[in-house]
Amino acid sequence: MYLGALTRAMAAMAELGLVAFDHGKQEPPAHFRWNATIPYPGLPHRGFRRAAMLWHWGACRRPLVIAKHRHPGLPALIRRALAEFAPDAVLVEMSPMAQYLRHLTSVPTILTDHEAGVPDHAVTGLGAFADRRDRRLWSRYVTTEYRRASRLQAVTEEDATTISELVHRPVRRRQPALAVPRQRVRCEQAPPRALFLGDYRHHPNPEAAGRLVQQVLPRLRAAAPDAELWLAGPNHDRIQHLAAVPGVHVTGFVPELGELFAQVRVLLAPLYSGGGFRMKSLTALAHGLPVVTNQLGSRGVDAPPTARVLAETPEELAVATLRLLGSPAATAEAADAAHAWALATLDADAVAAAQIAELADLLATTPGARRSAPG
Repeated sequence: MYLGALTRAMAAMAELGLVAFDHGKQEPPAHFRWNATIPYPGLPHRGFRRAAMLWHWGACRRPLVIAKHRHPGLPALIRRALAEFAPDAVLVEMSPMAQYLRHLTSVPTILTDHEAGVPDHAVTGLGAFADRRDRRLWSRYVTTEYRRASRLQAVTEEDATTISELVHRPVRRRQPALAVPRQRVRCEQAPPRALFLGDYRHHPNPEAAGRLVQQVLPRLRAAAPDAELWLAGPNHDRIQHLAAVPGVHVTGFVPELGELFAQVRVLLAPLYSGGGFRMKSLTALAHGLPVVTNQLGSRGVDAPPTARVLAETPEELAVATLRLLGSPAATAEAADAAHAWALATLDADAVAAAQIAELADLLATTPGARRSAPG
């Protein structure tokens, strides 16, 4: 959603091309003038891919997530893009794609990191020793591959500082951007339901969902017996066992988030690991859904306290959530504040203009850089 909103806005200011992994879920967006995709490495030939991934992790000393995103066919797509689309510069998004910077030496590049360079939630599933080894490999990967980019960006100030200390280079911040609906959801009309949202392949999400079910939901239902906790998002098979707990409803993937947000009173979204910014919280606030989270769960989300309540302990999270579950008026006030903040802050056109300006400055200061005519 972040990159979709950003690139749609950028497409009004520059011609865009796309090289990306295809998860088989949707066609490339129409606002890209040129595009080429390749199947996500984890989809076909799972047994072979798993063996290749473990080989590159063990023998080639790549972090496991980086090995998972290695595809021998992607460099050919990059060469094709350079020949056919002939970009002036390339935006490289997310840490796994930094491994392909070595194929982009002929053009200026900006790498945007979305999760603090060395994710503190990276787990291998192979035990504690493997996790410690993987973290060392992450540090090696970042200090080697990130330096290949002409410039570096992060999505929060905290991440920019962390990466800058690792690579000893300046790291700029690119603000989050979203398409904000003109009308907010009427969450105050929903039953007393709290929502947690996430992709459950991503380790911080099943971790947080489990804590909410075990530590927060019992406190909610002790004070409000009809309170429910909805767990939404793809790859819900990893948390399906939680559906057996009274008050828990596992929805799975919901394609229309506006409809989902209208059925709940609050997004309950603390996190206990992970870097980057919190797209789940930003998306909820953009729709006018109040958020209750903790300090880590609020990274990159500077909404006013009426709209985004911070709480740390299970007791504090429950108290803040119950205030909204028990009062439609309080929910409506928080929803108004959330939506007003989002309209004023998450404007994709402004973020796109800033990114175009950064690219223009990069081209102006790169000797021999190709610069197309405006448009």
